[in-house]
Amino acid sequence: MFEGWRGRLGRAVPDQLLRRHLSSKLRAMDSSKGQLTIRELRERNLEGSTAIARTLGLTFTEDPNSSTSCVSQDDWPSFRRELQRAGYACDRIQEQHSYAAGSAWSISHTADSGFRGAGALWQVFPGTLIPCADAQDFVGTIDVVYTWVDSSDPKWAADYRYAREQAGRPVDESSTDMARFTSRDELLFSLRSLEMNLPWVNHVYLVTAGQKPAWLAESHPKLTLVDHREIFTDPNECLPTFNSHAIESQLVNIPGLNENFIYVNDDVFFGRYLFPNTFYGPAGQAKYCLATGHFASAANQELPVNRAAANNRELVVERFGRTTSRKFQHVAHPQRMQVLQGIQKLYPERLAQIARQRFRSDTDLSIPSSLAHQFAARLGLGFPNKVNYQYVDIGSDSFYLDMLRLARNPGLDMFCLNEVLKVDDELNRGPIVRDLLESKFPVKSSFEK
Repeated sequence: MFEGWRGRLGRAVPDQLLRRHLSSKLRAMDSSKGQLTIRELRERNLEGSTAIARTLGLTFTEDPNSSTSCVSQDDWPSFRRELQRAGYACDRIQEQHSYAAGSAWSISHTADSGFRGAGALWQVFPGTLIPCADAQDFVGTIDVVYTWVDSSDPKWAADYRYAREQAGRPVDESSTDMARFTSRDELLFSLRSLEMNLPWVNHVYLVTAGQKPAWLAESHPKLTLVDHREIFTDPNECLPTFNSHAIESQLVNIPGLNENFIYVNDDVFFGRYLFPNTFYGPAGQAKYCLATGHFASAANQELPVNRAAANNRELVVERFGRTTSRKFQHVAHPQRMQVLQGIQKLYPERLAQIARQRFRSDTDLSIPSSLAHQFAARLGLGFPNKVNYQYVDIGSDSFYLDMLRLARNPGLDMFCLNEVLKVDDELNRGPIVRDLLESKFPVKSSFEK
């Protein structure tokens, strides 16, 4: 009830009451945790559902591009009835399937503690099953790149303090506030959301400062740890770095990275199953998400994020004779390697300069989250897309109301829990963030030990 239409009622409610209401809602949402991982549960649901399809003598095919199975529309009613008789829940996945399919479904056995986040994925086709990809579908290999840092590491903390002392210039508070580096195990839950909702991902690259989470199964066949020293052109000159723009400028150098990959910050989460078409157009064009706001009209033009956007604009005007002003949503960012390589070839000295900046600076570019999208648009390799998305600033005055809205919205494609500046009431807000992530992603991924 506090969420209210446009939040009018919610904004009038004291934080203490909102906090109690939110805590109660999260406890009610909590799911039992089993011993199986998301991947193991999905495999079990797939084995069970395909066994029923075979018993019925149904024709079905596999679509590895989307990690789904495909059945005809004529066979679906009897298949669904038999699944339900066998104790399976059939949950429709709205608007996330091949253009050739009429619907898509997540099929999960109700015996699995009520958890439905790892169902077997089935598409229902009114036409032929082979081929199951439409002319409008993206078909191809997609990798994922995460960047992550462990600020509790004593060596990292010592390097950070030394770098601040040696900076020799004023450093913007938003660039150095420890909230930017604080970990609440967001990566753990983001990987859970990835395995639940993007099961078709080919490989995950985790870029770190020679660190690794204690819980990470680093021998996972679909995971590669990438040290900053492997991708910085001049590591002795540039490292250690505490500038995300510098790290992002070097992602193009990751060995073995696929032409199509999605760049994900660890504070971004996938809220439901997403078909590859969410991220790429039929010819592999990257689908980026424009925000409604304009950086040119931002209240604080001197914030590093706004300065980087202005610097991006200068290059776009110079290269294409077009201006830019819109911000981009803080979501997962689909990339084309050839776009990043083109930027690297055009501006090698500028990228080398950014790589040497240990903290964000006025000369930075924000490449994968902004500039690459602008270049992709002008080169015919990208275009705008819309997703159902929510952004929550953990330090915001509306934090508790925003979290209530997030907790009650099961239809989000993606959401972000960002912390720009360290919050004063961490003892209250930190557990709320953790509880929400636990409630939405209660089952371990195969990336965990």
